[in-house]
Amino acid sequence: MPNLPEDIVDRIKSLERQVRQLTTYVNTRAAAHASAAGAAAVRAEGDAGSESDSQGDEKGAGGGGG
Repeated sequence: MPNLPEDIVDRIKSLERQVRQLTTYVNTRAAAHASAAGAAAVRAEGDAGSESDSQGDEKGAGGGGG
């Protein structure tokens, strides 16, 4: 059973690598989501002054986004 400790070390290294990848993914997705939400908030503030324009913008912006 001399391979057991090396196998355990390899498995731990693999798990650490996966945790690092997941952490990077989550942090990247959260930053992208936050910046998109911030941009939406800025658009909402800009459109708040005239409701007729904002309704037209929403219809035009939502049509091709998918």
